[in-house]
Amino acid sequence: MKNRFSSRELFKLRNNIAVDMLIRDQLQIPSKIRDGYFRFLCPLCNEFQTAVNPATNLARCFRCEKNFNTIDLVMEIMGYGFRDSVLFLKQINTASQVPAAKLTALAAAIGKSMSGG
Repeated sequence: MKNRFSSRELFKLRNNIAVDMLIRDQLQIPSKIRDGYFRFLCPLCNEFQTAVNPATNLARCFRCEKNFNTIDLVMEIMGYGFRDSVLFLKQINTASQVPAAKLTALAAAIGKSMSGG
């Protein structure tokens, strides 16, 4: 098993997996939308004084002043080390990717049904 990950792989895992989706769907951290912001229960201080910035794909707790990326969140919630957290995220990223051929076939089927054929 590979012990090192390229900076490109880590960049993709930190940025291609939406942090709000990871919080809500994969890690199932209690969350809610309040004042137009996605809030979640901070795993460190157990407060909802948090927000997610979609532009940077980072989560932040304003109470304990901690920023979280996707890897940090998996390490904190799952109790995994860095390597296992990266492998966990790689599984999520792989499972969420749809092969281009399937997308093309889906688009063709939608186009065909919309044209009445």
